[in-house]
Amino acid sequence: MNERRQLIAGMGLLVVGIVVAILGAVMAHMAEAPDVDQFGRAMFSGFPRGWIVATLAQSMSLGGVMVAMGGLAFGLIWKRKLTWARAMLGALLFTGLMFIIFAIVPNQMLTIFQATLEWTPQKIFVTIPPWLILGQDISISYATLKDMIVAGFLTTMLLVVPIAMYQIQERAKRADVPKPQPVSTYGRPMRVPD
Repeated sequence: MNERRQLIAGMGLLVVGIVVAILGAVMAHMAEAPDVDQFGRAMFSGFPRGWIVATLAQSMSLGGVMVAMGGLAFGLIWKRKLTWARAMLGALLFTGLMFIIFAIVPNQMLTIFQATLEWTPQKIFVTIPPWLILGQDISISYATLKDMIVAGFLTTMLLVVPIAMYQIQERAKRADVPKPQPVSTYGRPMRVPD
């Protein structure tokens, strides 16, 4: 693929991502809107409501943002000569992705668990049988479960991101190494049919 086609494909992905992100945001707004406005008129009466629909719409919007970011990276950075401007754009996209992974997604998870599902310390998730723990009374609340889920997500991402970045860098290093050319027993390069 030449640079022009790569740029067109990247900008196409950017436009599709922006459209999907805006559609998802509008759908999330409609799903979370009240049934009636301040004058008692029905609002968005034909649109389904509820936290599941809103979460799916938010996920759709997030997916659109990711496609747009990927389109920018593919169209302007991927397999092109690195300049200061491209390096700055790549750093900006990477920083934005890290904000999404380590700030926005955990915040939304906590919002759903705390506000929507009401996973509070008063709600008990599981009570450990006393005979397992020497007659002690120990129970795990939904708030603890919520914290374990979010901490597990963040810990997984703290491991996955550096490993993925290392693998990408190693793959790029391997691509730069030329293939070894076979040499005959007399020390002369051999022709190998393609």
